[in-house]
Amino acid sequence: MTVTITPREWAISMLAPGVACILDVETTGFVGSIIEAAVIDAATGETLLDTLVDPGSVAIEPEAQAVHGITAADLVGAPTWREVLPALAAATAGRIVLAYNAPFDRDRVLHDCRCANIEPGHLFDPARWHCIMARRSEALGTEFRVKLDGGHRALGDVHAARAIVQMLATGHPDTAPGAVQVKRELFWARWGWSRELPEAERLAIESVWTDSAIELAEFPRLLIH
Repeated sequence: MTVTITPREWAISMLAPGVACILDVETTGFVGSIIEAAVIDAATGETLLDTLVDPGSVAIEPEAQAVHGITAADLVGAPTWREVLPALAAATAGRIVLAYNAPFDRDRVLHDCRCANIEPGHLFDPARWHCIMARRSEALGTEFRVKLDGGHRALGDVHAARAIVQMLATGHPDTAPGAVQVKRELFWARWGWSRELPEAERLAIESVWTDSAIELAEFPRLLIH
């Protein structure tokens, strides 16, 4: 029998001492190589790994550089993936690996291991990876992807991801801009809104159902004095 736990129960369990770590990578592009990796302890926030990575001959795509700001000059003298992997393996050993977009981060780790002809060890096991974004979306009652409001550098993003896990653990409302927009769109959809509608029709629904109107509709008790 499969036991299903709520996002809050999951988050509480992930924040227990020694259970999990949080990983993030920045890359040369969406299907590129890793150029920065960071890992922190999920329970304490302690930095376990924070390093740039030399991608060898793989160039940083302009679109990716515009997001994270890492340049080729920044990577001069950085360790290669072959040199970084042992430290990454040590930082994640014996722990569940949390990542905000776990399928992407795991895929990039495995990609670079294949390119370097090295074994990923326990990082290959998909059961070791848990996706924070998926749990966040579950808590919001949507399958939409909610963007992480981090700084697009690996260490900053793992701390931003940890803040989401902490928020889920407390049961507090998700008030980040991306989550708020998801909530708006879920409500508008009840009235026929979709991203495929002509702009005029979308704007007509949005203009009626402002944030304050949605709040009153969702929480009619606020009308009672």
